[in-house]
Amino acid sequence: MNRIITYCLCFILCSLVLPKVSDAQLYGQAIKVKDGYMMVKIKQKRYDYQHLMSYFGLNEDSLFTYQNLGKLANEGWKIKSISKRKAIIYKPIGDDNMNVQWGNEPIFFNFDMESSGTPGYPGYVTFGVNSFRGNPSVFENSSDETVFYLANFTDAQKVYLSGNFNDWSTGGHAMTKTDSGWVTTTKLKPGKYFYKFIIDGKWMYDTNNQLLESDGHNDYNSTYYHYNYTFKLDGLTDKKEVILAGSFNNWNENDYQMHKTAKGWELGVYLKEGTYTYKYIADKEWMLDPGNANALPDGKGNINSVLSIGNPYLFKLDGYEQIKVAVLCGSFNNWNSEELIMQKNETGWSLPYVLAPGNYDYKFIVDGQWITDPKNNLYAVLGETKNSCVVISANHIFTLNGFPDAKEIFLTGSFCGWSEPGYQMINDNGVWKFPAYLPAGKYTYKFIVDGNWILDPNNPNTEQNEFYTGNSVLWITPESEFIER
Repeated sequence: MNRIITYCLCFILCSLVLPKVSDAQLYGQAIKVKDGYMMVKIKQKRYDYQHLMSYFGLNEDSLFTYQNLGKLANEGWKIKSISKRKAIIYKPIGDDNMNVQWGNEPIFFNFDMESSGTPGYPGYVTFGVNSFRGNPSVFENSSDETVFYLANFTDAQKVYLSGNFNDWSTGGHAMTKTDSGWVTTTKLKPGKYFYKFIIDGKWMYDTNNQLLESDGHNDYNSTYYHYNYTFKLDGLTDKKEVILAGSFNNWNENDYQMHKTAKGWELGVYLKEGTYTYKYIADKEWMLDPGNANALPDGKGNINSVLSIGNPYLFKLDGYEQIKVAVLCGSFNNWNSEELIMQKNETGWSLPYVLAPGNYDYKFIVDGQWITDPKNNLYAVLGETKNSCVVISANHIFTLNGFPDAKEIFLTGSFCGWSEPGYQMINDNGVWKFPAYLPAGKYTYKFIVDGNWILDPNNPNTEQNEFYTGNSVLWITPESEFIER
């Protein structure tokens, strides 16, 4: 298992009181290395239990009910001891005899909750199309239930469906035998999913599904997209080939061939909420979608069809009645200065625009002059460049107390590439705040108070950085409600 494990080089004296650590910083109470072995103690009642299980790709049913380590067994891991609620697993690590004692040394793990490399759980994805070798083995029925079908294996005694949608349960989703294989249904929301079949205790990916991603344990998970939109092009049945290309797939001219129907062409897809531009390529000729009246210029002399998924955010610029044109541009459209022409109204200018949950920089262009939003006090600053900032579906508020007299305070961290100085915080009666949308995962951050970098004094969760100055650590889980820190 090629996992990144960084050991803290400085011993912590046993007489010191250990601070509360972040979920990504696991002290020797969970890990120790001794006599050439790494040992991991997994206790269901400990705060780090879920992160250990996720990091090592372990399943609770498999481990505690069947004493099964899954792919870890193939990588040399063994069970030293196990009870109903505690297990110790170990693996030889060669000559790395660090003689670490329980509770004395912190060990840092590089978790990455947002990437598909996280064992068993898909990361953030904008767009997806399924690909099966023959008839789809996963599809939606008339009741919008997702049907999983495994052909053959009729001699098997038991077959289970396991995936991220049921937390990789080894026995909670039994499939029903038919005359030609096994079948089961479940209810899924639109999105991306990983799954496998368990055939008489043996894990197997779907060989009929051409979309495979590494499971982190020298094998693969099958990938399935529950669609939420269908592109349809009526007519043109005399064409040999129609391709869909757009901003969602970097305008690739070869990726997605549409399916011919009696009325024309169509292609089902999964699309994350947001705004997209696209075109069809019919026998190598680019064309707008004739069934979609919404279109925008791309700034290069072309016009593209526009599709929005989700609810629009209304950008408003009050006043400026005497100007000829106002344009909206930002990080959400690659700062295209010719695409989003605003509409004039009684109070000024406005434009509804659908954005996925996230943090975005933007500006208005008023008769060629770039300006920030005069009625928005959220800013993102990079060097001398200052942009207005809009947060869609904020799920966290960063707060800093105890600096009522500070002139300016910025927030920066891994969520914005440690840009300097970062997001400008707002002084709310002596409490500095900045709302943000953060996908599930681990984040490191700091505040910059009048030019001085500091840790979050109200957050005890920290980890060391390459400058030995430390970073504050924040975990966002998929179930996180709107909270302040």
